[in-house]
Amino acid sequence: QGSRRFRGMGSVLARLRPTMAQVAPSADRNKDAIWEVLRSVLPPPRADAEVKLLEVATGTGQHAAHFAALRSDLLVQPTDVTLDMAASAAAYASQAGPEVQRRVLPLKRLDVLQPLGEDVRAIAPFDAAMCINMLHISPPECGEKLFAIVAEALQPGGLLLTYGPYRLDGFLVQSNIDFENNFLKQKDERFSIREVRELEQLAGAHGFTLEAIHDMPANNKSLIWRFRGGAGHMAAAE
Repeated sequence: QGSRRFRGMGSVLARLRPTMAQVAPSADRNKDAIWEVLRSVLPPPRADAEVKLLEVATGTGQHAAHFAALRSDLLVQPTDVTLDMAASAAAYASQAGPEVQRRVLPLKRLDVLQPLGEDVRAIAPFDAAMCINMLHISPPECGEKLFAIVAEALQPGGLLLTYGPYRLDGFLVQSNIDFENNFLKQKDERFSIREVRELEQLAGAHGFTLEAIHDMPANNKSLIWRFRGGAGHMAAAE
């Protein structure tokens, strides 16, 4: 299916392990830096409940297992546009041990261009969501649809972390210009590095406010979007 091209991990898998845990080299490189940002904005531990994290565009499952291993009360729901990486995501969770395996749920299907599935709604509301390396390697409409669908899954006051390369007030470093022209546009003319200010407008229509911009290694950024609540959350609750 054509939509399979829009997976968010953004790199070619380097090898296939006997355990079925496939490797996206960029995920190994960025997982610790992303965690440092995410851990700083997740809600504090609660005595009566786990902190629930929704991952959109999971890819191999490296981030989900790694983050769950670093916080003992974190419950992660990985999702992707297909279930092709279900075995890989499960393998990473298994490798991390039985406690992490319990808290990394099986991969579920989530296509931002389609309604939120009942199997994901059943676990909502989530405290936080993350989407790593998807927005620049997907059609433009996926930007607004990401905010729309996450708004249905988050509780008010929750947050969305998006990670990847971004334009900011029109500025883009030369290495990312080259990446856009020589890689993204060669894959699909619609793919492009998104402008943060344009994303702010799309996010605002679905109840999100840009709370922070974190500079990351390799000319990437982590954006923290705070969800104030709105129509999407009400629809999910009905």
